[in-house]
Amino acid sequence: MKPDNKDNSKGQMELDENNEQKETEIAEENNIVGADTGQAQEYKDLYQKYMRLAADFENFKKRSAKERADVIAYGNEELIKALLNVLDNLERALEHSESQDDSRPLLEGVKLVHKQFLSCLEKFHVQHIDASQGKEFDPRLHQAIERVESEDVKQGHIISEMLKGYMLKDRLLRPALVIVSKGASVKEEAAEGAGNPDEQY
Repeated sequence: MKPDNKDNSKGQMELDENNEQKETEIAEENNIVGADTGQAQEYKDLYQKYMRLAADFENFKKRSAKERADVIAYGNEELIKALLNVLDNLERALEHSESQDDSRPLLEGVKLVHKQFLSCLEKFHVQHIDASQGKEFDPRLHQAIERVESEDVKQGHIISEMLKGYMLKDRLLRPALVIVSKGASVKEEAAEGAGNPDEQY
């Protein structure tokens, strides 16, 4: 059903009358009634500019709120698209393995998917944190889940990595979970000292 043009015209007339009434009320409050025609026209122009600016600002706030909501809802869209390719290849490898008695094709397929997965993460600036054996423990990047005595690894250095950690550019996504050396035990150090004649004298 098409809108009635008469109703639209009537609504517009009522809106114009309301605006004029508001302008008149504000003008009266500011003692503009009775001023010369030029001053009254200048005030009217300023008021119209103010109303347009107020409407533009309200629209800007609405657009900004929508954009923020879209960023929250769809901010990871590109990453998810890239991961979908990895998922496709993993599913192909699983389907192919079902028709094979030998497990080697499955293993090779999973290795390829793993490589693709790492490549995808690197594309989005995700990097693995180095937590190899012998590396010095860094509380900013590593999380110690256990401290044990070790003859082979110096105190305060990593013995083994239990769970890999990752960085997103310069931000920590997840610390590497590691086992850290407390150094050699006191008994072992004493035994080593006793067995070394140079240290006895």
